[in-house]
Parts: sequence; structure tokens; C-alpha cells
Amino acid sequence: LDAKQAKVRLSVPPDLLALAHPQGLAMVLRNLLDNAMKFTPVGEQPELAIEACAMGPLVRLSVRDKGMGFDMKHHDRIFAIFQRLHRPDQIAGTGIGLAMVAKAVERMEGRIWAQSTPGEGATFHIELPRA
Repeated sequence: LDAKQAKVRLSVPPDLLALAHPQGLAMVLRNLLDNAMKFTPVGEQPELAIEACAMGPLVRLSVRDKGMGFDMKHHDRIFAIFQRLHRPDQIAGTGIGLAMVAKAVERMEGRIWAQSTPGEGATFHIELPRA
């Protein structure tokens, strides 16, 4: 975050608690933040928002960026292992990051999905049981 001079806005109520594996949730957030910066067009400053709120018995955590975004017709593909939307010479990566994220969220009895528009960034939503 520092190296790319990313702007990060955090909006998480201090008393909001979710049932999650600490290392698993840390890996999920690290991967989503890394992706947000990786998919920010060259020369632009990454802008990220991390928000959380209670939704009845769930906690919804959202990570939003203003990067390249993607076409929603590829939504299910982005969470599959070794699936990439860009050639390796365009964007570095192995195609396993979001698959690991989805598996970690599933193991914490949660769910993940994304919303995006090409050129307008992406938002990844995670729902976990509320503590």
C-alpha cells in the first residue's frame, strides 16, 4: 500500500464482530487488496475502500477499488483455479488467488461474490456469520 501510495478508506464499526479464522481472513483481505492494486491502471493512484456492516445474522465486508474492473459475464470464472481474464504479459499472476480466497471464505462458512463494470473498478463482497 505504501509503495503504490494507495488511498485507503476504512469504514468498519468498532463493535462489529464476525466468526472467522484470523489467518484465513487476513489472507482473504491481503489477496483482495493486492489484486485491487495490481489491476489499477499504470500511472494511477490506487483508491480502495474497505467497509463492513451488520446484515442480521451476518457481517458483510466489502473491498472496493477504482481499477480496471471486469465484465460480469466472467464472474464465476474469476473464482475458479487457474482462470485468468488477462494474458500473463498484461497482468502478472497465476490465477489461483481468488480461488484461494473463495475456498477460505467457504471454510469460514461464508460466501463471496463480486460486482464490476469494465473501466469502473470492482467490489468484492464477503458475508460471514456474525459473532
